[in-house]
Amino acid sequence: MVIIPDLLLILALIIYLVLVRIKKVRFCLTALVLWLGAVLLVDAVITYSKIDLGAFFTFMLVLVLGSWLISYLIIHKDKRRLLTGYVFNLSIVITIGYIVILCFPFSTPLPIILTFVIGIMAFVLMSFGGYALIIYLLWNARTVWKKESRSPGNMLTLLLGIAGLLLILFQHFLLKDGSIFAYIYMVIAIFLIYYFFSFMTILTSSLLFNHLKPKFDQDYLIVLGAGLINGETVTPLLAGRIDAALTFAKEQLARTGKQPLLIMSGGKGQDEKLPEAVAMENYALSQGMLKSEIITEENSKTTLQNLQFSKALMDERSQGKPYHSTFVSNDYHIFRAGLFAKKVGLKSEGLGSRTASYFLPNAFIREFVAIILMHKKRHIAFTVLLLILIAAVIVINVKFVG
Repeated sequence: MVIIPDLLLILALIIYLVLVRIKKVRFCLTALVLWLGAVLLVDAVITYSKIDLGAFFTFMLVLVLGSWLISYLIIHKDKRRLLTGYVFNLSIVITIGYIVILCFPFSTPLPIILTFVIGIMAFVLMSFGGYALIIYLLWNARTVWKKESRSPGNMLTLLLGIAGLLLILFQHFLLKDGSIFAYIYMVIAIFLIYYFFSFMTILTSSLLFNHLKPKFDQDYLIVLGAGLINGETVTPLLAGRIDAALTFAKEQLARTGKQPLLIMSGGKGQDEKLPEAVAMENYALSQGMLKSEIITEENSKTTLQNLQFSKALMDERSQGKPYHSTFVSNDYHIFRAGLFAKKVGLKSEGLGSRTASYFLPNAFIREFVAIILMHKKRHIAFTVLLLILIAAVIVINVKFVG
């Protein structure tokens, strides 16, 4: 067994993580992907040089490299698509499969170690993951209720936690082979699996969108509005969006000498004394921005209108010349905003402001539901197809098997 190359790779990873820990370098997902790629390439070369692995291993290696190449091309062509999450997750699954296969010749230790770690993680998740998730959801609900209003939108983790408890009780006390409850449980399980994979796709797409930051060549930064305190003052959440835009604008000016214009986008709600855009402008002015560096868009009521009306303003000012723009919102929201930007024909990047960690679960669940509804025809069609297949299986089982 060849050990030295893998020891050097492990040492390189440890050094990188230490540097991240002591804040000498920033954490970068790309660096971890490149490290894993180096592991697979080095171990594959060593294994191939010692053992004739045949066409199947060669095919798997090509499949791994090809999947990541396709994933890279799709993400960098347009990351505002659910396809990015599908392909990225598929690449991860293919890579895990290849790592497991690569450990069997026992030529290098690292694939064996990675396979062992993956196996332990899978066992723990399958055995205790559901219970841990329910406990976390209920704990998060308690935290949110302490710090936020008890609105329906802030009760999603509580409702999911209670639903999980009911499902466990259903499984333990009502589930019997051949009973109607067994068929009901099967239907619930199939739909949970389907929407779990949909959730993972949206989550991955959102994480990738957040990770890939816009370049410092922006002409416009579109800050998406939100509700106001007492109808006239920006909330901490909205202030965070404006602060993120101001920080980016200052850094771009320092790096390139180019000052982007800030578009404050938000209309006047029924319970608001002034348009959100005006309140946002007032806040930006209090933070040192000049009025000449701010444009207000005061008519939009939704995220779609934020982007649609802001695009009209930029198109008018640019008079047909190309421009670069980035919309700014909370990190959990920018992927859906990106989907809307694509819908209105706005080629724009996204910049996310940080959100309190306790608030993220509820916020992202809302985003998940909203994105599912954006593609409701597809999900309704798939749901109907699943119900037909499940009904057919039940009928066959009852009439011909049971």
